[in-house]
Amino acid sequence: MSGTKEKKLNLPQSLLLLLLIIVSVAVCIRLKTGGPMIGLFASWIFIYLFCKIFGISYAKIVAGAYDAIRMVVPTLCLLMAIGVMIGTWLQSGTIATIISWGLKMINPSWLLPLTLLFCSILSIVTGTSYGSVGSAGVAMMAIGNAMGIHPGMVAGAVICGAMFGDKLSPLSDTTNLAPAVADAKLGDHIRSMLWTTLPTYVITLILFTILGFQQTSGSYTEGSITVYINALNDEFQLGWITMIPAILIIVLLLCKVNAISALGLSSFAAGFVSYFVQHDTLQGIIRTAYNGYTTTIEEPVLQSILNRGGMGSMLQYVAIICFAVGMGGMLEKLGVLDHILQAIVKRINSDGSMILATMIVGYVTSLISCSQPMSHVLTGNMMKPLFRARKVAPEILSRTLEDAGTLSGPMIPWHGYCVYMAGTLGVAWSVFFPYLFLLYLTPLFSIFYGFSGISIKHVEEN
Repeated sequence: MSGTKEKKLNLPQSLLLLLLIIVSVAVCIRLKTGGPMIGLFASWIFIYLFCKIFGISYAKIVAGAYDAIRMVVPTLCLLMAIGVMIGTWLQSGTIATIISWGLKMINPSWLLPLTLLFCSILSIVTGTSYGSVGSAGVAMMAIGNAMGIHPGMVAGAVICGAMFGDKLSPLSDTTNLAPAVADAKLGDHIRSMLWTTLPTYVITLILFTILGFQQTSGSYTEGSITVYINALNDEFQLGWITMIPAILIIVLLLCKVNAISALGLSSFAAGFVSYFVQHDTLQGIIRTAYNGYTTTIEEPVLQSILNRGGMGSMLQYVAIICFAVGMGGMLEKLGVLDHILQAIVKRINSDGSMILATMIVGYVTSLISCSQPMSHVLTGNMMKPLFRARKVAPEILSRTLEDAGTLSGPMIPWHGYCVYMAGTLGVAWSVFFPYLFLLYLTPLFSIFYGFSGISIKHVEEN
């Protein structure tokens, strides 16, 4: 019986299972029916059938799924809290005030670089990309949509800024986890990351500046500003008091209040503003918190911005994360990850190939586990002996873990990070992916440094 429990898939079986999962997810995405959710759900059925066919205990395998899902429960709660906050912010006039002020104060040509900088600073100070996307990101998306700027570009600027801060902030969980796994010091880890992150950030800032001027050249008129502002003033009472929920959440995040609690308190504040300023009923406020806000404005652009939010709008994303992360936990239990990772590691013959292999392992573990912590731990534990054998400093390993494991999340459609970003910003992965410049330039610099030897520090064993 114990031998049956320990049985795992071999390499051909693992590859066949992965192929079935990839095809099922790709078909669902291609047919634009249910997104990746049904394909990920099908992966659980495939895994069950494989367990029965090859005599593997499904009870033990599915336990791995539940263990993995427990790790992302905070993210699931955060998603639903974001939905509530967006709905109540819309009803209270907070989003409308932000749009109105943004249209008056911000030159559309500079919106993209300003969005990148704003989200970067907030993420560095608070140590959370989730919080900066849920607050500054939502606000900048609303302004960008009203200005007619490509939503994928605005979302790309939001995500790049949020991930830059999350990657470098000493308050971030991933910034602390990576050096802990690699046995590196936090200060050395952050200094090492500057080599790969700062040059790509400058390039990203330049690209968004160029795109900003191209997007708004000759396509934005004073007339459209007046129409939007008048429509918003007709539906809402605008002013400083409606900004209380937005100011509150930024203050709470700066005070290191738990993100879910900060979102909840901001939502409650928005509810009070809706009741006392916008004169909505308690029943209407609760309904909006779950179902989202519906505007009476007839302007199509404003309808697309204001008709959203609510806890119910996030339930599909919660399902995607549950099925994706659970699938990753089961594949790890089945030994699928081990077969793939070992095949990659065998090809290491230099510092450059070792860093390249670490990047690939980081992407593979992120693709399958859909979890940043799991990617860091699995990749770090596998590669740490190899870095020691080649006497490469541990901060190079921790930097590489972040360059792949941390930044890969928003680029993978079913990853928890990507699902959160898409749901919060209201932009599909396929729309914002081309503009994630920081996320796919940073790994290229990391690989270049590995093969050229730039910034690769060697140490003697203790």
